[in-house]
Amino acid sequence: MVNTRKVTRSFGALAVSACGWAWAGGALAAEPTGPSVYLQGGQTFAQHGDTRTATIGLRLPVQRVFWDGRVTLAWDVFLSQWKVDAPPGARSHFTQVGLVPMFRHRFDGGQSPWFVEAGVGISYLNAPYQTPYKSFSTQWNFSDHLGVGRSFGAQRHQELGLVLQHVSNGGLRSPNPGETFLQVRYSYGF
Repeated sequence: MVNTRKVTRSFGALAVSACGWAWAGGALAAEPTGPSVYLQGGQTFAQHGDTRTATIGLRLPVQRVFWDGRVTLAWDVFLSQWKVDAPPGARSHFTQVGLVPMFRHRFDGGQSPWFVEAGVGISYLNAPYQTPYKSFSTQWNFSDHLGVGRSFGAQRHQELGLVLQHVSNGGLRSPNPGETFLQVRYSYGF
């Protein structure tokens, strides 16, 4: 059974506070068109053990909109550090780089500060991921992202959100246990 109590304690209060803070933002304009940088951190939904992640990323919007401005496309380029509860002598840190095309939907005809987003891209780990409870057979993997967030501040230059990220090789090679992270993201646009 997944230990969601640990995840809830770690991120529940932070997520509620962050969303409340973002909700207090003023009136907002349309979707920002410039790049933004983001920081995010979180941990796995692991039944055994625990892997934490910290990420810095760059969001590069593509000047394409779909469905009358309600859906936009951007490239997420990111660098993550994974920290594993590893036994002595085993690797405890992994570095991940990735590229994910993200589709974002804004509510209220594209004018809402609230959005949902999703994307599937590729990522590379500097070494085969291994913990005492699971191991990946590949360093190249798919990186699936699903998020919800809210823009706030002048011209929507800031965002807070929750991101669910799943990393696996999609069954191309065994073993393929995958790893899923729940993360909080703060983004600042230019």
